[in-house]
Amino acid sequence: MAVLAAVIFSWTSVFFTSAGRRLGVTTVNLLRLPVATLCLAITYFIQTGRLVPAGLDPTSAFWIGLSGVTGLAIGDSALFRSFTLIGPRRSMMLMATAPVFTVVVAWILLGERLDGRALLGIAVVIGGVLIASAGKDEGGGTFRSLPVAVLRRGFWLALVGAAGQGLGSAFAKLGMIGGPAEVAGVDPLGATLGRMFWATVVYWIVVLPRSRLTDLLRPLRDRKGSLALTVAIFMGPYISVWISLIAIKYTEVGIAQVLLGLVPIFVLLPAWLVYRDRPSPLSLFGVTVAVAGGTLLFLR
Repeated sequence: MAVLAAVIFSWTSVFFTSAGRRLGVTTVNLLRLPVATLCLAITYFIQTGRLVPAGLDPTSAFWIGLSGVTGLAIGDSALFRSFTLIGPRRSMMLMATAPVFTVVVAWILLGERLDGRALLGIAVVIGGVLIASAGKDEGGGTFRSLPVAVLRRGFWLALVGAAGQGLGSAFAKLGMIGGPAEVAGVDPLGATLGRMFWATVVYWIVVLPRSRLTDLLRPLRDRKGSLALTVAIFMGPYISVWISLIAIKYTEVGIAQVLLGLVPIFVLLPAWLVYRDRPSPLSLFGVTVAVAGGTLLFLR
């Protein structure tokens, strides 16, 4: 499930990039969360006959809500903006750091010990990202020879996205474990619905008062952009997030995150096919090193 989610999200990133460039990132973020919430609610009701996830004690609700706000409202919003600035390939390079954030939270909240190999893995991840970003990588196609200021801003936004994903995965694991001993915890689909719901609430509360809804919805007249957004929502917030939580539920959160962290490798093909954005040899080497470092964090 983790590998499948990574493959799906690598293609999802391309559709979100197209949608963001044609419709605007705020419009994309404003619509992706409630539409995905509706799809998940319908699916959950068909499967269980319930709209509120079973086993949702106050402790589980807190962690699942925090996971949604951290990973989906804040992290993904920053990541999608990065997509439109520097492209999905460069953005996903920074996502290789997500396991670093996960392992720190797992150490603090889940009691997973940091040994010498884990510290080595953190160093390798950071070193790989530095190698990939320090080399001369002019890119290609749509995202060729970008200004330094644009690259810098895109990298920082992608790093925020990586932090959101890493922290959100650990928080979601805490939410699915459950609170009191007699509570079984929340199933992956219910947890995904809860994450998406609270992410929607928080994002709309923050963004909508500062914008005019009619101005945000006007770009939807662009049929190609609207189609790209529809496909991206179905593949990403609905399918990919759901099955990624299945992986997190049934294996160690760190191992699941390592496999989910393969996106920077998988995204190279769709980024080249759609945007002709090929990595330099040094950048490709750095991304590979970073992903290998993420593996060291948890495969121990």
